Amino acid sequence: MIDEHGPHYFVAFQTPGPNWVEGVQYNEQPEFFDHVGYMTEMQDKGLTLLSGPFMKVAGGLNGVLEDGGMTIFEASNYDEAVRIATDDPTVKSGMLKVEVKTFWVPFHR
Repeated sequence: MIDEHGPHYFVAFQTPGPNWVEGVQYNEQPEFFDHVGYMTEMQDKGLTLLSGPFMKVAGGLNGVLEDGGMTIFEASNYDEAVRIATDDPTVKSGMLKVEVKTFWVPFHR
């Protein structure tokens, strides 16, 4: 059944930015752990529902990472979600760029 009043979330798509080091895997980028630290802080504050990298081959740490990832934020509005996404130190430095979209969920459990 379609939930006409289904929840809205804000999805941040993180992709390589102008300071991304070509040929270097996502988790080996020079500022990768700055990103991980920021995302851990956002999770600890209850601002993320899901967050992680895209995968070429599934398998977690044993898989093959794609360049970039995605985060679903629990923000009060779009502007707050954009602020959270762009406060990431790796977005500020240009390692990553980010695009935030509003996601309406009319189909859910």
